Amino acid sequence: MARPWRIQFPGAIYHVTSRGNNRQALFLQRRDYTDWLDLLARGRDRFQLQIFAFCLMSNHYHLFLRTPQANLAAALQWLNTTYAVHFHLRHRRSGHLFQGRYKSVLVADEAHWLHLSIYLHLNPVRAGLVTDPVDYEWSSFRDYTRHPSRYAWLDPDPILSAYGSHPAQRRRHYRRECLGLLGQPPSFWQELREGVILGTIEQLRELARQHPPRGRLEAVSRFRRAGRTPVILDQEIERLEHLFGEKILQPVRGRRGFLPRLAAYYYLVEHCAVAVTQVADRMGVSAAAVSQGIVRFQAKLRDDRNLRLRMATLP
Repeated sequence: MARPWRIQFPGAIYHVTSRGNNRQALFLQRRDYTDWLDLLARGRDRFQLQIFAFCLMSNHYHLFLRTPQANLAAALQWLNTTYAVHFHLRHRRSGHLFQGRYKSVLVADEAHWLHLSIYLHLNPVRAGLVTDPVDYEWSSFRDYTRHPSRYAWLDPDPILSAYGSHPAQRRRHYRRECLGLLGQPPSFWQELREGVILGTIEQLRELARQHPPRGRLEAVSRFRRAGRTPVILDQEIERLEHLFGEKILQPVRGRRGFLPRLAAYYYLVEHCAVAVTQVADRMGVSAAAVSQGIVRFQAKLRDDRNLRLRMATLP
């Protein structure tokens, strides 16, 4: 079967679901949930995302978000890969954590925003974990219905604006509507389960027209621009080779913790915003090896002041 489309354009809005491999748990303890949320906050800044709502279940998660930079694939690849590395290190596991690619439904019809957020927030109730969604800690429902919000990076205003401009009134109305829909599947349930677009093609075109590309200034970094070549990547690697006095691109069989390579993984991904997969291709290793190397290098940075000073000399 062919893979579903991946539709990306500036300003696109999505409902995203990502599940554990073979239905295995993604979250085993409190630290797993908080780590994922910390990574989401980092991803929001790194990829300039607008996060409307989220819900973390034991073996999958839901995200409702906008991508001003047309970069959903890069953002989700980074989020899932980085979380998987942290999870495996924390629990001393290996193998695939996520079940293939995430599923994304493009939300073209603004009329669906409100009920989509409600559908997302009622997941713990439908699963029998709580009877009132406010009792579930790992969703954004509390941030919709209580003040102040726990997360500065969360933006519920585009959803709550359906209830007017008064903050307290909006929170009350949203909670009332959520509780009134308990046990009722949304009208777009089948589209959400099987579709790629929630809305019509005409609505999709209108949404794309409302958010045209704004050129280079909206790029996350110079490495995200169209036309980036391996030569630019190699120039950054040369900086690191000069810094460490070692050849980074040469084969390093048997040198798993080779510091200059770990530094290259970290610098290229964390500071230059190069995709993990592109760094992996250039270095001749797997994406998981790059992500694991970044975690190891971050640990070395915490413990080695001289290494921090050395890395600080890079632009």
